[in-house]
Parts: sequence; structure tokens; C-alpha cells
Amino acid sequence: MFDTVEIGRRISRLRKERDMTQPALADRMGVSFQAVSNWERGASMPDIGKLPELAEALGVSVDELLGGGRGGELIRSVIDGSEQAYIQEKNVTLLEAGEAAPLLKPKQVTRIVKTIEENEERREQGGDSAPGADGASGTVRLEQLASLAPFLDEEYLDQLALRLAPEVGLSQLASIAPFLSEETMDRLAGQASLRDSNLGELAAIAPFVSEEALGKIALSFLERGGTPGELASIAPFLDEDVIGKLAVRFIKDGGSAAQLAAIAPFMDEDDLEKAVQLALKGGRSIGEISALFPFLSKDTLRELVEQAIKRNDMSFLANVSKFL
Repeated sequence: MFDTVEIGRRISRLRKERDMTQPALADRMGVSFQAVSNWERGASMPDIGKLPELAEALGVSVDELLGGGRGGELIRSVIDGSEQAYIQEKNVTLLEAGEAAPLLKPKQVTRIVKTIEENEERREQGGDSAPGADGASGTVRLEQLASLAPFLDEEYLDQLALRLAPEVGLSQLASIAPFLSEETMDRLAGQASLRDSNLGELAAIAPFVSEEALGKIALSFLERGGTPGELASIAPFLDEDVIGKLAVRFIKDGGSAAQLAAIAPFMDEDDLEKAVQLALKGGRSIGEISALFPFLSKDTLRELVEQAIKRNDMSFLANVSKFL
């Protein structure tokens, strides 16, 4: 990846060698004085469309301006519109594409990566699968994709993620999840649930999956014999109403009220109270219910105390009193 600070120093040195002020260079480039200042401090880089003009103003080539190397040559080929021929001739690697990516537009980076993949496919079909300069073939791997993800076109990145998911597993895709579409994240999560992946793996990408998709997965998980305790890893990302419905359903189906303690912090108080009342009516033990006392409101606890007094249930009163 280009060293923006080093490039900034180079711009500053070349400008001074031509006895030019920052405002003068800014006027010639048609940009603000602040833009030139940011370039020279390494706070930002010139737009790729401005690089030829900047190089000409400073009396150097684009390659020299960027410090030479394959990354700079690739940038120049993009400016010239000859990147496809350059990639094929020089056998450009994904590592080199990643170095140039921050200066390029998403569609430009996508075209480069596609061309690299096509080159690799042709080499493999021709029986020549020799690695590129970075010691790896052009086929996109997850570690390479992670560095390219912020710069790739979203649609193409989605395609690559769907292709890689069966090989790398869901949790490893967390490194590129912020750059994927929600539709693709929902699809990946749904596929994982069908493969009975554990919820801990799903939790790694849960922040990027829609609440609706996560709710369906959680419901399916309970229907297959899962417990609220096992849902705790994704509970922070579930809709509150969904958690309440899951909890009530779990109790109605005969589940242990103590299991709800794992998801109680994420439940609405009214839903939790409803679940507790159902558990009591279903004859659940005091031990089960007491696990939920720390999460119940004072009003609900007082109501439970009144019910216990009517039943003359001293054991229940002893357990609940410490939370009042």
C-alpha cells in the first residue's frame, strides 16, 4: 500500500525544487490550498484523475511521483486505460492490486481483480499455475479479500464472499462483513443455520445481519431443540419483541424458566413478566423462577409476593424478598 506520508514529502520536495508555493500549486491544479496542504502532510492523496496533472506540474512522471514500483506502474496503466494489457503482461498479483486500490475507484479495483482472476484461470487451464510475485496465485483468498474489500464494488464483493463462505466458515467472514450488503449477510446467515452451524459462529457476523433474518434463525433454532441459553450469543442483536415471543413460546413448550436468565437482560419487562406468570401457572419450581428475579421490576416482584402470600408459600417469599 502506498505510504501517503512519504508521497506527501515527495510532493513537498518537488514543489520546493520548482520554487512554487502551495497556493500557486493549488491554483494550477484547480484545488484548494487546504487540499495541497493535506497532500503534503500525508493526510490525504490526490484523486487519480489529478495525478497526471500534478506530475506534470512537478516535472516528474506519475510513477516517480508515487515512488515507482509495480503499484505505481499499475496506477499509471489505469490512467492510460491500458491496465488489462499491463496486468496480463506483468502478471500483476492481488497483493500489488491491494497496494494501488486506495487510489482507485471501486469499479476500477473490481476490473483489476477480475482480470487477475481471469489470468489465473487461463494459466491453470494451460497447465501453468506458477505463483505470482507475491508467492501466491491470482485466485482470491480470504486474507487477500480482507485488504481489498473496502475498495471493491459491493456487488462483486458479495459474489466473492458467497463463493468463499463454504470454504472458510462464517466467523472468518467477519473481517469483510462491514463491506457486504445486508442481503448477502442475511443469505450467508441463513445458509449457515441450515448447516447447523453453532450460534457462536453466527454471533461473529450478527451485527451485520438484519433483525428479521436473525429472528427467523433463532426461531428455527428453538424448533430444533435449542435453548434460550444457547441463543444468548446473538440475543444482543435480536429484536426485543422477537426475544419476548421466543421466551414465551419456550415456556409454553415446557422449557425451564431458569434458561431464560441468559436472555433476560435483552427482554422487555412485560414479556419477561408474562413468561414468569406462565411458568408459575405451569407449576415450575421456585428454583427455576428465582433465576429471573434479578431482571424483574419491583412492581412485578411485589405482585409475585402478594400471590405467594395468598398461597401461603413461605419458601417463595424467602427467595423473592432479597430482591425487593
